[in-house]
Amino acid sequence: MKYCDKCHVDVLTNQKYCPLCHQVLQGEHDDTWIEPYPKFIPLRREILPLTKKIILFITIVAIVTLLVINLTVWEGKLWSLIPIGSILYVFMIVRYGVLSRQNIAFKLALLTTVLILLLNMIDQQFTEDGYKGWAINYVTPLALLSCNVAISAIIWIRRIDFRDYIFYLLAIMVFSLVPIILCLFNIITVAWPSIAALGLAIFILLIIVFFFPKSIKDEIKKRFHL
Repeated sequence: MKYCDKCHVDVLTNQKYCPLCHQVLQGEHDDTWIEPYPKFIPLRREILPLTKKIILFITIVAIVTLLVINLTVWEGKLWSLIPIGSILYVFMIVRYGVLSRQNIAFKLALLTTVLILLLNMIDQQFTEDGYKGWAINYVTPLALLSCNVAISAIIWIRRIDFRDYIFYLLAIMVFSLVPIILCLFNIITVAWPSIAALGLAIFILLIIVFFFPKSIKDEIKKRFHL
């Protein structure tokens, strides 16, 4: 038992300082006393590996079933790709959006990429001639733009350190260049969504560089081991 002259209380501890006022405690050290610590209770429940396996199993069974039905009643088109794409996207949302402990910027970037690939696949396979191109012309650049806005909003609203997300912002900046390159090769025929996506990405990075020049320089060095 130790005593604090300032608080005038007895403290059952072997610590050197008072937990209330941080003044040095009076008294001898007791080697037989073991400091009690509260039991740690995690804020999130642990996701059992069995749960992940069940979700994966259901996804695989659903995909295989759709493919078998499609091939059994073959009519010249793989119509099963549309529900399969939807199932895969839902699986990605659950597996990497809900069950994953990756930060939210990683989840947004990953799910945006998957969505772009799926919709472009559906566009190429099932859209009639003369109407193709809606996914590459509009969905791809506008999805990147939306992802940029979402990550920036999360940083601002939740007051998260921008350095935790700078890698993803830079990645989306690079991805935003892809539609512009496709425009140059006339693969994308509607330019304004691509220009808007690239413009917003540049605007966000300029704000970060303008307000945090030293911090972003240090972060880039750390990320790329420069």
